[in-house]
Amino acid sequence: MRIGIDARMLDNTGIGRYLHNLLIHLARLDTRNDYVIFVNQENSRPVAQSNFTFIPLKRRVPLYSLQEQYWLPWEIRRQKLDLMHYPNFAIPLLQSCPYIVTIHDLIYYLYPDQCPSKTAHYYARGMLRYAVNHARTVITVSHHSKHDLLTAFQIPSEAIRVILQAADDRCGCASQDTATRNQVLQSYGIEPPYILYVGKHHPYKNIKTLLYAYAAHRDVFDRFQLVIAGRRDPRQHDLYETARRLEAGHRIRFTDFVPEQDVFALYQGAQLFVFPSLYEGFGLPPLEAMACGVPVITSNAASLPEVVGDAALQVPPTDVAALAGAMRRVLSDHTLWTTLKQKGLKRAQQFSWETAAIQLLQVYLQHA
Repeated sequence: MRIGIDARMLDNTGIGRYLHNLLIHLARLDTRNDYVIFVNQENSRPVAQSNFTFIPLKRRVPLYSLQEQYWLPWEIRRQKLDLMHYPNFAIPLLQSCPYIVTIHDLIYYLYPDQCPSKTAHYYARGMLRYAVNHARTVITVSHHSKHDLLTAFQIPSEAIRVILQAADDRCGCASQDTATRNQVLQSYGIEPPYILYVGKHHPYKNIKTLLYAYAAHRDVFDRFQLVIAGRRDPRQHDLYETARRLEAGHRIRFTDFVPEQDVFALYQGAQLFVFPSLYEGFGLPPLEAMACGVPVITSNAASLPEVVGDAALQVPPTDVAALAGAMRRVLSDHTLWTTLKQKGLKRAQQFSWETAAIQLLQVYLQHA
């Protein structure tokens, strides 16, 4: 079987991490089928195996671009594939072979303000609907996301396959020595001990609630720095102004973009990980923090309870007092801190990229 994978997002956060881990584990699992991996010239190549061929697109094909509608299908047609796998809804309308699509979440569908313009919102909605309605199978990453898909679109339940994600293999607690980790932290102006958030700065990530909760107790912000890791978003000026105006503002550190190898060092050095998001298709950062042995507090919204189970403290996403109290409890109660750390490590082990790759290969072979 000849399987194509659109890997143009390979070096992005989020979906890029998804692609990276699936490619590595598919290669370990499957030496029989041929894989054709479409990438832009600048993308990395995480697999070197005879049945995996990387096709650098001769012309760069950005996501959601016109080139996506003519250059990408032309390249796909040339490869004479049996099946194509798209890791999100950015797909060509002209298809030369059957395809499956992974829909991670319905952010752009449910939260129009996450799109840069109304035109972008309508385009995203239209492409999402098209991608879902014409796919042989829709893969999603949580049962909550499956429920959202069934609510939003008229597709049968059996057309959707839930394949859970896992923490990156590089999240192991011993993956970096202390000296190397400290060098990374110093390069971002991070002063241990610290509380960590990792992710985008969009409004649905609910970072303002975290800022207010952090600033609620002087004994917290006097002892612990708050590190907000992730690329700065010029549209979120109000978020950064809010942080600056708080009494605890001098203890809040926005790192801007952090490359993957440094993200793991930030996880491993943290005293507490907090993730108050309003909506997640899966919510990978809390699971990665757990895999690094860091106690976790999340909101109880969307898919997050499904991911963290009883291994994290969960609070209502907009309840500042509840979040502030939970943070204070974990940071002042060593027994609770240790319990959450141990539960988190066990919880993270219940998710596996090997299992995800096995389940994905089963989907591929269903369409052979």
